[in-house]
Amino acid sequence: MGLFDGCLLACDIDGTLLLSDYLPQCNLDKIKYFVSEGGAFSLATGRTAGAISTVTSRIPNIAPSIVANGSMIYDIQNDKALYEIFLPDEDKCIVKAVLDSCKTVGIEIHSGKQVLVVNQNQETIDHENYENLTALTLDYEAALGYNWNKVLYLFSNQDEANNVKQIISNIKHNSQFIDTSAVIDGRRRYYYEHVPKNISKASSLKLLCEILNIKKGCCFSIGDYYNDLEMIATADVGAALVDSPDAVKAAATTVVCEAKNGAVADFIDYLTERKNKNGFKL
Repeated sequence: MGLFDGCLLACDIDGTLLLSDYLPQCNLDKIKYFVSEGGAFSLATGRTAGAISTVTSRIPNIAPSIVANGSMIYDIQNDKALYEIFLPDEDKCIVKAVLDSCKTVGIEIHSGKQVLVVNQNQETIDHENYENLTALTLDYEAALGYNWNKVLYLFSNQDEANNVKQIISNIKHNSQFIDTSAVIDGRRRYYYEHVPKNISKASSLKLLCEILNIKKGCCFSIGDYYNDLEMIATADVGAALVDSPDAVKAAATTVVCEAKNGAVADFIDYLTERKNKNGFKL
């Protein structure tokens, strides 16, 4: 019987597992140990299912994972969605309103494994390169023919972000919006995600535990930003990084080191110590 039999570790990618695509070797070593002891290691990311190859190519045996900020649970090994939800068609008009009022904001639409770019800027180009995406560039009308898991607004500056948020606040809708970020080329980028209402990493984490038959008290999660806060609080044991916003750290059971120093490895060491001391009483 392994130390982590019946356990799940759900891990954010950008700013947690990776920092500007740097994946510390200690993270790889400790993830391998966690899985060898019977644990299920899953990703919990805002990335689409088609944008995680830079991680899956380096970490074997990743369990079904949360992608698109909870809009999909994706079985990586069998390349299929176990759960998927889409934005309501009536809320797609929000993208048109942003396009009409803010010509410079980057806009990506995530549909399954496909990324659709309906307004390109330098941020969308950098984002595609960083996540090794092969995006399809098309106009808004053509994009309406796809199911949308989420929309990502990518800003060149804070004024753009404020403008887009103001536009959206004036439109009646049945969606929700989340501030997210990633460090690309050494600079933190700030995005705004448009996802289905009542969907989050946390809501999908509960479903993932059911799918994987995770034991009570054995759900662990780690993240670094506001879109991880609810997931961290929902897990039986949640970790935030030392450089996370204060509200995210306040939701965590424990605070671990920075991503560049191996935050995931630090968390697995913490879990191992608690397991060895308390058995299953985490």
